[in-house]
Amino acid sequence: MQQLWRDMQTGVAPGTQTDWNGTHYEALLTQRETGGKFGAFASDAGRGHGPPRHRHPKSDEIFVILQGRLRFWCAGEASERTAGELFYISAGVEHTFVVVEHARWIAILSPGGLEGFFPAVAAQGLEIPRDLAEVKAIAAQFDMEITGPPLAIPRP
Repeated sequence: MQQLWRDMQTGVAPGTQTDWNGTHYEALLTQRETGGKFGAFASDAGRGHGPPRHRHPKSDEIFVILQGRLRFWCAGEASERTAGELFYISAGVEHTFVVVEHARWIAILSPGGLEGFFPAVAAQGLEIPRDLAEVKAIAAQFDMEITGPPLAIPRP
């Protein structure tokens, strides 16, 4: 199993597309092309989708919002970003987000590697919350520590 995760970390190629846990992902730039310095992926999801609370111990992350609206929770502070805006998260800072209005965004991480996480968990058929323990184990291989539940959006 460990070897599969390592293969997915280094083997994901630009253009690799994955649908997982309600979100569509496409690898844009991988750690292989940048000597590990950067990774980037595009995402597309509907209202209410978002990851569980987590942190990337070694990676800074920048979100570029292309369409829609995302609500971020970062180190206890909530804020929203819409098309044309950016959101920066320092390495090690606990965060999450939820799609408030159907959204498309690009996530850029430095150093790279997270772009391989989504194909790795999708290939295993894992889902959150059903397979959370297994997802957490894989996430750890991609510089991600899952720390809590996803962010919910209030009902209108």
